[in-house]
Amino acid sequence: MGEKPEKPAAATGKPMSLLDIWIVRAGNIIGWLYFVAVVISVYEVIMRYGFNRPTSWVHETTLMLVGIGMLWGGSYCMAEDRHIRVTVIRDAMGVRLRRIVDLFVAVLTLLFCAGLAWAGYVMTEKALFDPTGMFRLQRSGSAFNSPAPAVVKVVLFVVVVLMTLQAVQQLWQKIKTLRSPLPEAKKEGTGGKGNV
Repeated sequence: MGEKPEKPAAATGKPMSLLDIWIVRAGNIIGWLYFVAVVISVYEVIMRYGFNRPTSWVHETTLMLVGIGMLWGGSYCMAEDRHIRVTVIRDAMGVRLRRIVDLFVAVLTLLFCAGLAWAGYVMTEKALFDPTGMFRLQRSGSAFNSPAPAVVKVVLFVVVVLMTLQAVQQLWQKIKTLRSPLPEAKKEGTGGKGNV
């Protein structure tokens, strides 16, 4: 009961691997898409209400840019280990049980991400190829008829593949953590003086 809480290395919000570092750096650039979306939205408002000349492209482009940013956010959160947790029960567990639960959660995360990657592949294939196998980008069907649906689905597929790779890395880390000595065992093994 007197165990000190074990704090994972990733709880600091720092990337854990080279892949995570790359994802965070790319995410910091992708985050600027939100700024571009705001700028073109302001342009649309000025053109529509100031000059009575609405655009046909701003709405779809804004949705595409914001969608790409939101999708990348999932991988970004995994890279910095900043996803939402309910820790009331977990914090009450001993270190060993917590490590086992963390491993179980990592397995579930990997299965979930792998399932998303498969679904993303199927969806992306349909967005890039017609039923005969010829390459063609799925389009919105609006007056602008942009390829935004195909672009967003490709980004979705890339993100869920990255998240699957991240889940593999995190599962491996949880396995290593489970196999490492408990904090009390380290303390007892270093000075030769155990609790009597």
